[in-house]
Amino acid sequence: MGKRLKQLRGKKVQQEIADKLGISRSRYSHYENEHVQPDIELLQKMADFHDVSVDYLLGRESAYEKLSNKNKSEVDFRLDTILNDLTLNQKDHLVNFIDTFQNKRN
Repeated sequence: MGKRLKQLRGKKVQQEIADKLGISRSRYSHYENEHVQPDIELLQKMADFHDVSVDYLLGRESAYEKLSNKNKSEVDFRLDTILNDLTLNQKDHLVNFIDTFQNKRN
């Protein structure tokens, strides 16, 4: 969860997020660094603040799954456009890259 909180925070400082959540910066830092886990109420507050699901914060759904249907359509369109512009050889390299990436994740 800490990694996702850091990604969602982006360029904002921890203090800014902590203030919005009504907690101290050090407490928020503990969540980002995974020293402690938030209670359910704070977890819901974090999800609402970042406009994501609790499942996303907990790592139970991907960034793609957290998108609205409209945004998924935009991502799918961009992927289709990119794939259509690739040569057969480039597509083959991409498939090999994805296979390697998935094997390293497992």
